[in-house]
Amino acid sequence: MKVGIITFTDGRKRVAEMLERQCFDFQERVANWLRANGHEPVGGESISWNYRTAIDNAQRMIEKECDAVIFNFCVWAYPDFVAQSARDLHAADVPICFLGNINPGFPGWVAFFASSGTLNEIGISFGRVLGDLDGEAGGEMRRWLAGHETDPRVRGRIAAERLHGLRYGEFDGPSMGMYTGHVDPSQWMEQFGVHVFHRSQLTLAWLCDTIAEERVMAGVEWLKQHCREILWNDDRLADGLNGHLAKQCRFYLACKDYCREEGIDFLGLTGQLDYTEWKDGITMDVPEALLNDTADWENESKRPLICATECDSNGALTMQILHHLADTPALFADLRHFFSQRNIADAGGRFDGDGVYDLVNSGQHAPWFSHRSDDFRKNWGEVRLHPSNPMYFPNGGASVEFFSEPADRVTFARLTRKSGRFVMHYFTGSFVRFGEEVDRKLAGQTTPEWPHAWAVFDCSRKDLAAQYASNHIHAVFGDWTAELEACCEALAIDPVRL
Repeated sequence: MKVGIITFTDGRKRVAEMLERQCFDFQERVANWLRANGHEPVGGESISWNYRTAIDNAQRMIEKECDAVIFNFCVWAYPDFVAQSARDLHAADVPICFLGNINPGFPGWVAFFASSGTLNEIGISFGRVLGDLDGEAGGEMRRWLAGHETDPRVRGRIAAERLHGLRYGEFDGPSMGMYTGHVDPSQWMEQFGVHVFHRSQLTLAWLCDTIAEERVMAGVEWLKQHCREILWNDDRLADGLNGHLAKQCRFYLACKDYCREEGIDFLGLTGQLDYTEWKDGITMDVPEALLNDTADWENESKRPLICATECDSNGALTMQILHHLADTPALFADLRHFFSQRNIADAGGRFDGDGVYDLVNSGQHAPWFSHRSDDFRKNWGEVRLHPSNPMYFPNGGASVEFFSEPADRVTFARLTRKSGRFVMHYFTGSFVRFGEEVDRKLAGQTTPEWPHAWAVFDCSRKDLAAQYASNHIHAVFGDWTAELEACCEALAIDPVRL
């Protein structure tokens, strides 16, 4: 990357002149560190001490086409000149990171924090690294620079732009009192350009009667052929045209057809409580899994139609953003449980870390997650269809069960609001497996009929407990944090990395 360095100093000319040599020395240290880490530094030709030098240095970074700029604080500096440099760089879409050097004889940290407050006041986003680049701060700066490489930022902005003009299908509304699923349609339209199209799930229920029998039975036969096992049960998972699985296939087709007819790009289904409590209703697990997956019996290869259960609209929007970034299905799960190293050992497994999170939710994991294969047969070949749990789903239907494939790198994210302002919490981690026997012993302690992903998080449980703000969590494979940050900036979402 081409990385600019603007060093700020005292706004009194006589003091600035006294400190000039020291400031250039600190600037050269930063430049040397950048070179050692494979970057091309572009230093300011002067130390920014007044309006003219502040905006001239910013203009130099723009003209040199810097990918990012470090604001270097080693002595006291006036925050208003920092604001003026930041204004011009922000207008040119050049990301900024503050660096507070270790220099105890001078109040550089005072300038760092005063200027941080200034940019917060005027709404300009920036990174913060405090300390010596040859120490722990170096790792923080490497992560920040990696997150602001040009290509990821472009992809992030494109993901944001792709939201504009989408149509979201809100079928009924958030269930079971979850505030985090509620949205203001006007805010979505203003901030994201997404139209919220509201309909009752009764619309889909009525349309079920119009679906041709041969399409329904084709679905049942497809599932029989490709699932690993179907645990038939006359009371809760019956076969045949009027059986539970056929009702689920019928609802899926009604939903798919209606979304195509109305131009719905992604959606939320309430499922619980109304449709699943209705005597003529059915468990939503199979329809939701199919909507989020890459294949069905009418299309061997299809784009996922992103769907969030419990009509969690903010969850659906998080998934749609992740889908735009990774171009794959996006996970929807509950942050259900944590199995410690001791718990795993008791089940007969081994794990070197503290433990794993059990990410599980009724139906929502696309079977693609089982193998991430372009061949749906391989993915669905891991799926067992269980009779649904009668406590949650009194009117029966199949629940979809499998284990997500291991992955070295996973990006987790969740969009919520804080006092009406959107916030994106995100972090990285991985998925693991322990083998069929141990996996089933662990799953049996939560809900064995549902799909599971054993997740390791790169953030502490303390930070997760203190800041994460939803029972639902979403994920895609790979490290998309840089792109996600750029997407959030473009959408005026506050990004919070854990």
